[in-house]
Amino acid sequence: MSLELRSVHFRYPRMDADVLRDFSLSVARGESVAVMGPSGRGKSTLMGVAGLMLAPQSGRVFVNGIARTTKDASRLLGREIGVVLQSVNVLPRRSVLDNTMLPLLSSGYGRDIAARRAARCLAEVGIDPADFGRQARGVSGGQAQRVGVARALVGEPSVLLADEPTASLDARTARLVGEALFSAARSTALVLMTHDETLGGLADRIVRIGETSDIEGE
Repeated sequence: MSLELRSVHFRYPRMDADVLRDFSLSVARGESVAVMGPSGRGKSTLMGVAGLMLAPQSGRVFVNGIARTTKDASRLLGREIGVVLQSVNVLPRRSVLDNTMLPLLSSGYGRDIAARRAARCLAEVGIDPADFGRQARGVSGGQAQRVGVARALVGEPSVLLADEPTASLDARTARLVGEALFSAARSTALVLMTHDETLGGLADRIVRIGETSDIEGE
């Protein structure tokens, strides 16, 4: 399994109840799982734990079969673990291609190799090559979100976590971005946090977080 959460408990300080209680989930490379439920019921917390940004009170997180903690986040995020957020932060004066290359450049890749891999990822999410050189401030919200997906995938992560990646988009654009996300992420273990039933229906499996944070797979 590329990602496994085993019997995870998580509670925020000064809260009386667990947000996640005895939560377990396994996702293999090439598999997609949609975690669904109302806002405020633990989806973003789950992403934080799976992405090694939040430390659970108990339970373990495994990435590629190795137990990991928040101490490993700086080494794994942007490499073995890719992240797509609801609002993508782009450098507005840099080109679409430059924005996508950033994780590779920060990891020490040469510009030529980084540019080739970034161009491939942008094409996979449906960005026209004619737009690669555009300043990021000039692209639409849907295009910016696709850039975010491409940037998360450019490091060829084994795990991709996406938190409500289409929530701020209109229905048509959300569908296009969602389809691009699932298509481009076919070689990763994709975990998608969403309340969008249409988007969730594209996943191989659905896991629902209910009112008591009990987990039920479909």
